[in-house]
Order: sequence, then C-alpha cells, then structure tokens
Amino acid sequence: MSKGYDIKKIFGSALKNLRESKNLTQEQLAEFLELQSYQTINRIENGKSFTTVSLFEKMCKFFDVSPAYFFSESFYFSDKEQINYMQQIKHLLPLLSKERLKDIYSIAKTFTK
Repeated sequence: MSKGYDIKKIFGSALKNLRESKNLTQEQLAEFLELQSYQTINRIENGKSFTTVSLFEKMCKFFDVSPAYFFSESFYFSDKEQINYMQQIKHLLPLLSKERLKDIYSIAKTFTK
C-alpha cells in the first residue's frame, strides 16, 4: 500500500464503489445491513470512521467480495463498470470446465504483461 493513502479512505472508497455498482443509496445499504442510520455508511465512505468486525462480515457477504477487496488500492481507483465486470466474472468462473479455466487464465495472463 502506498504511504499517501489513509486506510479508512481506501476502505470507504471501496464501499462506495460497491454500493454505487448496485445502484443503492446509503439509506438502502444501511437498511440491508440492518443499521439504525445511514450516517454510519456515510462516515465510513468518507473515511471518518471504520467498521466493526460484524458489520465488515455483513458487507463482504452482501456484496459477495473477499475481505481483501476493501484494502486494495487497485480498487480504490476503480469505477462501477469495472466492479460489475469483476463480480460477473466471479460468478461465471465456477461454471467453467477445467480446460476453459486454463484458457481464460492464459488469456488474462497475456493481457497483464
């Protein structure tokens, strides 16, 4: 991680990107996560506060992402469309045969060089 970024801001930005990728308001997300107020979401997204372990677990389950997602700078700068593609790919991968997975791995590896 880069020294220039506050971990709370990285986490908050990831949460905001995920929320917006599902076209949810802060109020709607707070309701889904069983929070009493949307202000908790607002403070987290703005990097002013952090989350509890139990809320963090709910977020990961709700958005179907790994806990590491929230701490990766690469997602800090990602846009909604990229997040949607990644979520769709994650859901499609288990449906593929071993041979198809190898093909996709080879293609992805080529693009990352």
